[in-house]
Amino acid sequence: MAAFFNDHSGFAALFNTFDRSSVALSLADSTLPDSPLAGVNSAFCTLIGYGADEVLGRNCRFLQPQDGAGPVRERMRNFLMDPAAGQARFLLANHRKDGSRFLNLIFMAKLMRSGRQVAVLGSQFEVKGRSSTPAELYDRALTEDLRRIEEASKVHDLVFLENYETRASAQALIAQSKLDYG
Repeated sequence: MAAFFNDHSGFAALFNTFDRSSVALSLADSTLPDSPLAGVNSAFCTLIGYGADEVLGRNCRFLQPQDGAGPVRERMRNFLMDPAAGQARFLLANHRKDGSRFLNLIFMAKLMRSGRQVAVLGSQFEVKGRSSTPAELYDRALTEDLRRIEEASKVHDLVFLENYETRASAQALIAQSKLDYG
């Protein structure tokens, strides 16, 4: 796990959980302008084709197509600006380092300290084909990782704005996108 953080306290336990995860995970520092990536795991780097040293300090927006992400980008921005919103999922096209496009299911959860948002936890999943089995496996792995992350966070007075169990499932979002986009 390559990581930097404005204030490293409270994130060592998170990064240890990141290292053990098979799910693509990222952590953005909400205390800095443009919320740059502060930590990523190897599954994240494998998914996007970039090394940690190439992405840390950058906003994940650089993975979006040059022509933008359309209305999804606006929904993401609204989520990040809404102080009452704790977790959300978004489906959008992204580009890997080699230029290949992939459909990315992004889960985001705000992490709070003393009532102030300090980070956004992200999890990424490549949506392929019509099978729901990989999405089900992703949901199970992400749920388990979120349990571990929540426990590790409590030690350092970090809390999720909402309980991780309130999130929508990957399968539901993927199924809805197939209805919306054919």
